[in-house]
Amino acid sequence: MSQPLRVMIVEDDALVALGVRIAVQDLGYEVVGLAASEPEAIRIAADTRPQLALMDIRLRGPVDGIDTARRLKSEFNIRSVFLSAYTDEQTMARVAGTYPLGFVQKPYSAAQLKAALDLAVRRLTAG
Repeated sequence: MSQPLRVMIVEDDALVALGVRIAVQDLGYEVVGLAASEPEAIRIAADTRPQLALMDIRLRGPVDGIDTARRLKSEFNIRSVFLSAYTDEQTMARVAGTYPLGFVQKPYSAAQLKAALDLAVRRLTAG
């Protein structure tokens, strides 16, 4: 990819979202928007057409990140990398149903985030 990957961050904790944004930008990716809820994520996706969403599972409002990721994929063909502390079997089964590009367990390091983004880019460019 000659252009930097366009990434949307979907995270309900403003401080965490800011930290992720800084880390992602430091890695050379373009952050096109921050969303804390499904309606915000859908609006940003429609307005900016990111190539990837970094998705938390717990979001503001009634719709969680798993259902938001499913909607982003079906409506905009935007795939997700999940960033979450929730790794129980039921949650992971729901995550798998969205065909994610990756999953990074919180708390994570910049190196783990970089590895997940690098893998996501390879998967996106491979088709």
